[in-house]
Amino acid sequence: MQRKIAIGLLSIGLSWTHLCADVSEMIFYPQADFSEGIFHFNYQGSKNKNYGFMFDRGFDANRIVYVRPEEHLIEKLNDGSIKLSFANTDRYSYVQRAYRDDFLVSEENGVYKILLSGGDCKSSPNCVTAENILTVNIPKGYGVRKYQGLDQDLKPLKNPIWLNKGNVYTLTARDVKGACVMMEVEKLKMGQVITPIAITANPIKIATAIETPKPPRLVPPPSEVKTVVAVAPVTKIMAPAIISTSPILKREPKVEKPVIVASEPATYFRNFQLFDNRVVALNEAGKTRLDEWAKLFKQSGKKTIIINSYTDDIPPQRLKHLYATNEIIAEARGKLVSEYLSSQGIDASVITVNGMGDADPVASNATEEGRSKNRRIEFVLN
Repeated sequence: MQRKIAIGLLSIGLSWTHLCADVSEMIFYPQADFSEGIFHFNYQGSKNKNYGFMFDRGFDANRIVYVRPEEHLIEKLNDGSIKLSFANTDRYSYVQRAYRDDFLVSEENGVYKILLSGGDCKSSPNCVTAENILTVNIPKGYGVRKYQGLDQDLKPLKNPIWLNKGNVYTLTARDVKGACVMMEVEKLKMGQVITPIAITANPIKIATAIETPKPPRLVPPPSEVKTVVAVAPVTKIMAPAIISTSPILKREPKVEKPVIVASEPATYFRNFQLFDNRVVALNEAGKTRLDEWAKLFKQSGKKTIIINSYTDDIPPQRLKHLYATNEIIAEARGKLVSEYLSSQGIDASVITVNGMGDADPVASNATEEGRSKNRRIEFVLN
């Protein structure tokens, strides 16, 4: 299972007190290439109360690079989780380093899909935060395609309040348990302009839909062509129209390169190669890989497929209401692969799925790189 993002999706939350008229603010500064970033958290609540944040098991406390006030405590609990706590204060601030897997959902063709959280209240089952403010500072050279405010369960917020100034987007959610921001960000080409779309009713689909190509336009015979005005296709920036008096020639259809690039189907994929992070869904790159895999399998002469699906040793957090254990979420991902292979013409009766959870690690779960290797799909072919 992929790491939950370092703030809310790492199961961080305010705890140990009843919160009243509190304001939680998160500002995210990504690197220009989205390789990593910085989370800056500010919080203001009631005076003379004890506040704290909980980080998931496996979180590295060295990511927290700055904390104020100085009278704070960072400790590792018996279950391996990290607690950052403050006593008798009404406000605090801390800065945390974020790695790529902490916020990046997927990356494809220059489009980055990111998921950020302002944390969620954990002091009691019904606690809420008066104002949860999330600000995202998009690097220069990128444009926002879509953005949406979600709650702590990744469902659309009922009354999100957005403020946009240039490449800075701020979401304010009032009287909520927690809030998240989902964004699609595209690296701009020379002269490209993007008009951002605010999604209000339906969640942003993390897996990009494949656009159906439009049918070619019928072209009259050259004898009937006199003067033709060829209008550039409508894109983000309109190209000037070109006037041509020459007959339009039909282009020869492009010969597609064969998809198959290997002689045998792969026996191993790391989860990020197939799935979008923090959700149980195949990404488009993963579907392409499985398309190729299915073709290779059908040519290989193999008869049966066993899919063993694995996670790291961190239990489900954000998705635990749907997948209570690592075995359950592993099996769900394995079934997605099985169903997709069936859609590509492989008989479902020859496929067996095993949700292995965090069994049989191939690397140490003490580091993110090791956990990433343990989150994998393995095929046993006969």
